[in-house]
Amino acid sequence: MRCPRQICGAPMQAVALALEHLRRGGVVVLADHGGAQLVAADASDLLARHGVGETRHPGAAEPVSTGGVLDHEAPAEAAVDLMRLAGLAPQAVMRALAAPDAPAFARAQGLPLVSVVDVIQHRLRTETMLDYVAVADLPTAFADRPFRAHSFLSRLDGVEHLALVSPGQAKGAPLVRVHSECLTGDAFGSLRCDCGPQLHESMRRLAQTEGGILVYMRGHEGRGIGLANKMRAYALQDQGLDTVEANRALGLPDDARDFAQAAQMLRALGHEAVRLLSNNPEKAASLQRHGITVTKVEPLVMPPNPFNAKYLETKAQKFGHALPLPEPMPGMGSLRRHFRVTTIAHSPLGLAWEL
Repeated sequence: MRCPRQICGAPMQAVALALEHLRRGGVVVLADHGGAQLVAADASDLLARHGVGETRHPGAAEPVSTGGVLDHEAPAEAAVDLMRLAGLAPQAVMRALAAPDAPAFARAQGLPLVSVVDVIQHRLRTETMLDYVAVADLPTAFADRPFRAHSFLSRLDGVEHLALVSPGQAKGAPLVRVHSECLTGDAFGSLRCDCGPQLHESMRRLAQTEGGILVYMRGHEGRGIGLANKMRAYALQDQGLDTVEANRALGLPDDARDFAQAAQMLRALGHEAVRLLSNNPEKAASLQRHGITVTKVEPLVMPPNPFNAKYLETKAQKFGHALPLPEPMPGMGSLRRHFRVTTIAHSPLGLAWEL
């Protein structure tokens, strides 16, 4: 759900302007990666005022997903969502815009410009996508007192998410870790990533902070591609591809995660601003886009091991994570089979490397 800055603009203002224009019988420019459309509630308005462009499907009615743009990220769904949000009938008239520069055309014609991503972000920020289910104490190995475990259920896909809150009341913005589910790392102690150590270190730090919050996002396995696809990607990584190259070879996105529901969970817990425990700039940016102010980003850097050094390097180089690039490990391919893991006492997931 990313788009060029010149198209996206400020989603809330862009959508609000477009909705007001539609209520007055006006036309808006709806931009997407594939081009742009002229959108109106009534065909006569579109043809009489802006007879530019060509009809993509003359006389045809195109059905849209019932969940709108949150079900299917496409111009038709975005157009119908705009009508519904404007209080109009859930139908729209669309014409392909022939002009190559949608922003320039919109400025010249005095028309509001809105993107499909703007509509997505507007809906995620203004509509409740989660139901609060239950809360209970959760004693852990990380603190003498239990965390409070708050469970949420997504209305979009039925996925259950969890927020753990440490005892006490945060003074100002709470320290927050938004953690993506990683079964292999979190539960099985996989050494191919840094997820398990990050989860345990963040819980240790949150336990030492009053009102610290762990937002545990399920459905994010493998940066959102799922467990089976993650295994397929691992098989390609064993052949020499990095994590991004493997995803692309499988026809999968680099990162399919969305943190809109994490933002909604934080708001449900009463927070509009947070200190974020993360190395990922996109995670902070996503929370900001969905209405959560990130007052500070605190690093969560874990030591590399021989099995995840390339993975961490890829995160730094291709995703911009704030990680130190690992020192080259000469002959690592031949050395890896000689390493063994030993557990450090008194640590939930302490690892040492011995030759």
